[in-house]
Order: sequence, then C-alpha cells, then structure tokens
Amino acid sequence: MGLVLRSGQPIELVKQMRQSSSSMKTRKSGPVILERALAIIGPPAAGKTTLTMRLGQFPGCCVFRLREHVPETLLAATATSAERLGWLDDLTVTRALRGYLEAIIHGSTTHTVLLDNFPGSGTQAHLLIAALRRLAPASVIHVVELVVDQAVLQRRVRERRVCHRCEQDPIHDPRLPAEPSPADAQRCARCNSILHPRRGDAPRLLAARMERYAEAVAGIRTAFEGVGIEVLQCDANHPPEEIASDLSLLLATRSTPL
Repeated sequence: MGLVLRSGQPIELVKQMRQSSSSMKTRKSGPVILERALAIIGPPAAGKTTLTMRLGQFPGCCVFRLREHVPETLLAATATSAERLGWLDDLTVTRALRGYLEAIIHGSTTHTVLLDNFPGSGTQAHLLIAALRRLAPASVIHVVELVVDQAVLQRRVRERRVCHRCEQDPIHDPRLPAEPSPADAQRCARCNSILHPRRGDAPRLLAARMERYAEAVAGIRTAFEGVGIEVLQCDANHPPEEIASDLSLLLATRSTPL
C-alpha cells in the first residue's frame, strides 16, 4: 500500500524520505522545534481518528482535535443539529488553533502535530496555513486525504463503537474508537463497559456529514494547492496499522518550509 496523487500516479514514500537526515529514534535531547503538521482529512468512518491515535504514539508527536479545545457550551449547541453538525465559527476555530499551536511550540517537546479531521473547509485550511506561517515559519505542512470505498465506509460505521466510561466527553458524545473485548465484542477491552454506537453515526446525521465533506473537500484541496502544498490521496481500505506504517515515514522527513 502507498500514497497516490489525485492524478492516480503512485508515490513511493521511501523515495520521498531517502534524503531525511533526522529520525524520531535518533533525535538528540534538548528543546524540540515544531517541524511539521500532518493534516489527515477524509469522509466519516475513513479511519482518521484511529490513524492519528496510532501516529500520535511516536515520540515528539501530538494530536490536535478541534472539539477538544473549544468551550463546552459551543459543542453542546451544535452536537445534534443536522444543519450545524458541530460546526464552529471561524473566530472560535482561530482561537482554538492558535492557542494549541502556541502551547506546543512553547513547550518545546513536539516536532510534529497531527491534525485529526482538520481542516474541515477551505477557510480552515487558510487559517491553518496562516497560523503556522506566523508561529512556526520553518515548519512544513503535509496533507493526506483518506480515500475509502463506500462499502468499507458502511461496514466501519456499523462496527465502530465508543466507550462512555473511558472517554469522559464533556457533552457525553465520545468520538474515540473503543477496542472491543476479545471475550465480548459488545464490551470495552479496557473497562468492560457496554460499548455504544457514535451519536453522529445515526443515519440522518451521518448522511449530512457525508454530504458536507463531499461539498468541502474541493475547497480544502484548492486552498492547499494554491500555496504549493500537495494533497496526497491514500487508499485507506487497508487496515489502520498498514496505513500508519507508511505514513510514519512522513514523520521522519525534512521538506521545504512554508
């Protein structure tokens, strides 16, 4: 499995990384500079959160999920509306993104920020580019779009579950994929609680989320490509561990900064 461009031409990630002079395993001690942002976008159930959770385990990596950095009242106001679908205004997004980036830059322990399902629009893509240009001008943005067959998406929606006990979501709407128990697939492997479908996977909400992504993705691509950032498409029909293995190479490369 590998990444493919929108044109369909294959890209061998190993070739892209061959010029790398740094590796997460060989980093020297001392302050760490934010070197790259890896934006993972894709339709609902493409595996974005599962992928960022795996990649986020690498040393020096952290994961940005927008909803984790906005006021609870704003989340609650948009959670169950098929019209808003948790959509946040640009000012709220800007404050959350800048605050998060400033914190990890000042912390000097993060070299890669993984953006889970962000940006969600062309406007948010521009906000991301502007924030990194201002706060980390030497950093690089990589964008990976997960592409999944419709049948695979539907299967993942049917099968995925969340745990209300392990993920103490502020508005009781957990999103992180739960691992089922080997003894009972209906229970959480960590706490043995009953697992539940995601609220946003209800048919009406899921259809609206799918439609919104289909409408937004062209604008996201245009925003990045307009400043010379290539959007790589990734065949995400494969198991998450295979995709993570390929993308982990991206975390060890040096590229042209913004």
